[in-house]
Amino acid sequence: MRLLWVEILKILAVFGVILLHVSAPFLVPYERSMEWWTGNMYDSFSRWCVPLFVMISGALVLPRAAEFSLRHFLFVRIRRIAIPLLVWSAIYFSYRILVKGDDLVFLEFIPMMLSGPVFYHLWFIYMLIILYLFAPVISAFLNNTKEKFAWYLVLLWFFWASILPVLHEPLNFETYLMTDMDEYSALKLSGYFLLGFLLKERFIYSKVMLLILLLIFLTGGAVTAIGTYVMSRNTGAFHPFFYNYYSPTVVAMALPLFLLIKSMFNTRREITANGAERIRMNSPRFLQKIGNSVFGIYLVHALVLELFRDGRLGFVIDHTSAFGIAIPLMAGIPLFAACIFIFSLGTIIFFRYIPILRNIIA
Repeated sequence: MRLLWVEILKILAVFGVILLHVSAPFLVPYERSMEWWTGNMYDSFSRWCVPLFVMISGALVLPRAAEFSLRHFLFVRIRRIAIPLLVWSAIYFSYRILVKGDDLVFLEFIPMMLSGPVFYHLWFIYMLIILYLFAPVISAFLNNTKEKFAWYLVLLWFFWASILPVLHEPLNFETYLMTDMDEYSALKLSGYFLLGFLLKERFIYSKVMLLILLLIFLTGGAVTAIGTYVMSRNTGAFHPFFYNYYSPTVVAMALPLFLLIKSMFNTRREITANGAERIRMNSPRFLQKIGNSVFGIYLVHALVLELFRDGRLGFVIDHTSAFGIAIPLMAGIPLFAACIFIFSLGTIIFFRYIPILRNIIA
């Protein structure tokens, strides 16, 4: 079976990432304007994208990671993301020198890549590698312990990563337990990895509960947007606290969305009235092709965004125009994101038809 909900969640997540990056330029500097609020609304309601990616990884990787030998698991999983990371880091490094004119030399590539991502969006791949390195141990623990202990770990993560920062930032009360760990660290996102495993077999069939999940999602997005406005207004500069992927408001969006999509598009085997077996909601081929390209879309989309915006392909598509046609910002942001998604998808599918590129690009 190809799980339909997995394909849909992956596609939603990568489009959310693109939408987030498209709307981000309108947030800094902070100003009371319709443009700022438009960017804030789109960005706030797409913050679930990275948590969704991490939960999908947890749901697919953790149930069986401990079944393989360490050598086999690490070789297969790490190789599949490390080689594209190396190739695309080289591409973006070259782009920064040859196109953007950054003051870099090619001999700096390896030291720069080892010290951090060479382009802003590649941080996610580093974080994913760290989670995969720990996946066999986490899998062995989760598959051989009582579920209550796994949920205890999730609650500890939520308290440490989500609740304590609320005391520190909006309430201005720092405790000894607070940490200055980077917001993109694997540890601060690890709770989503565990949640993907724990929620993999959870499905909601009550329409009332599905409606409640939707309301929680919308509330989380609204509080993210309003909270960002209030903190930015109070400080006089854009304040990203509620944008953190582990903030309570983002958790309130990511978990309901994960459960909503899983429950609405649940793929399972079932017996029909005449006694025959069928697969309910199996993923269609075109969605499988898009789903298989999601990792590549993530890697290439930042380059496509800049090429479109700067007119380096002979035409300009950005937040407010396409091929010289003016577009209102409210419609322009999602249209720009859709153009980036479609062009990135086409690029990755094209690469997949070239054998030498198939396994090193995505």
